[in-house]
Amino acid sequence: MLDIIIRGGEVMDGTGKKAVRADVGILGDRIVEIGDLSSTEAERVIEAAGLCVAPGFIDIHSHGDWTLPYLPTANSKIHQGITLEVVGNCGSSVAPLSEAMREELIEKNRLSGIEYPVDWSGFGDYLDWLMRQGVSVNVAALVGHGTVREKVMGMSDRKPTPRQMKEMKLEVTRAMEEGAIGFSTGLIYTPNVYAGTEEIIELAKCAARLGGIYTSHIRGEADTLLEAIREALEVGRQAEMPVEISHFKASGVNNWHKMPDAIILVEAARAEGLDVMADMYSYPASNTELSSLIPPDIHVGGAERMIARLKAADCRDHLHTFFKDPEAANGVGWEGILICSCPSNPSYEGRSIQEISTSRGQNPVDAVMDILIETRLNADIIEFTMKEENVEMGLKQPFVSICTDASGTISEGPLSLGKPHPRAYGSFPRVLGRYAREKGLFSLEEAVRKMTSLPAHRLGLMRRGQLQPGYYADVVVFDPLEVRDAATYEQPHQYAVGIPWVLVNGQVVIENGRHTGARPGQIVA
Repeated sequence: MLDIIIRGGEVMDGTGKKAVRADVGILGDRIVEIGDLSSTEAERVIEAAGLCVAPGFIDIHSHGDWTLPYLPTANSKIHQGITLEVVGNCGSSVAPLSEAMREELIEKNRLSGIEYPVDWSGFGDYLDWLMRQGVSVNVAALVGHGTVREKVMGMSDRKPTPRQMKEMKLEVTRAMEEGAIGFSTGLIYTPNVYAGTEEIIELAKCAARLGGIYTSHIRGEADTLLEAIREALEVGRQAEMPVEISHFKASGVNNWHKMPDAIILVEAARAEGLDVMADMYSYPASNTELSSLIPPDIHVGGAERMIARLKAADCRDHLHTFFKDPEAANGVGWEGILICSCPSNPSYEGRSIQEISTSRGQNPVDAVMDILIETRLNADIIEFTMKEENVEMGLKQPFVSICTDASGTISEGPLSLGKPHPRAYGSFPRVLGRYAREKGLFSLEEAVRKMTSLPAHRLGLMRRGQLQPGYYADVVVFDPLEVRDAATYEQPHQYAVGIPWVLVNGQVVIENGRHTGARPGQIVA
């Protein structure tokens, strides 16, 4: 007798092949049979007639490592069919930590109204901590370059000494040995931005020797987009490892025309034999920290020194000059930048920098500096920097996987914080509903491939990303006529529509559209 049979659905195996009507049989945490199981008994039968049955979606670019410790149910992710999150992206992972970094993380959480024990320092310690607590999604983790650099060098803007370089290599190697699947960079963020290409290559080689991948929030997605892609490709060539370009885009009106050239660069590298792919979220707006608008030289030395600089008259003069260039604010103007998270002043959330500065009677540049001081750098923004046609162009590329680029959240209660980017709730169902069903950019089967077998292949995952006998029973059941995103920029805390069932490792986590509270997730390495 089987544990579960999902009966009569249109089965999409994740490879892009046309769906076939079949039953899916599950025993324990594995799929054991697919076909006509009408004569087979099971403890539980899920009727899926008229519904699609697909592998669980893989969020190849997530920041869930920051929220899983206090929201292990990952509600906004699991409700959109995500059964595996790849965390530690953009050069920022929650481990390894120095004692000073651990205390800073605790303080940042406190300022956000969140408190939980940060009882880890090493990379493996964090993964063990998650498993002891239990999580609803599977987790694969990258080690972040910026985190390693900060632990060894602090927030300094200089080249590492030979001893510091050796220490960073040891940290990357240790993280890989303790369960990391690769090495990530976030080359617009401090302290990542202070590193030269050679430093990145040398650290990436440590991950490559242990079978890791290289993922990069490249050094520029606007004026320097093409040069930044070339740098990521060169890291892959020199380190001899697979490359994943994170949240592929051309940012800012003056750079929208570069999207075709960016695609050509990737295609040419693939043609020469370099294993390079990319991922995208399905919205024309990005999401990052407010402090990322401030040039890197102001960040040197860490948060306290940055805040002190922002208070100084010469720094203010410098930033007024810097922001005279329209591209300095990502080419969208202050009205195109919204504050989405501001725990110390929630009245700012959902409002543009232009609107807030007007209400404060300030120039936008002064308002940004003062808000950073008042919040102790703890505010996030959404920037409307992309062109919808470019989003569609990118999503259509066969080498592009789908991601959220977001942490998990929840639709109600004290942890439903701020006005997060709607991608946290809707990136995957938006692809299924808007881009596959409504706009016809590709078939539903191809959309599912971009969410399942494609990212599984990039990550080198065994027995995940497809519906096949012997594979782990990560399964999504969705309504092809109804599936869609419901979250908006104005009202983001809304779960996806049309995804009634989600199973993780053979256990039901979403049942008739409701979270069961189950935490069957595993660390995937």
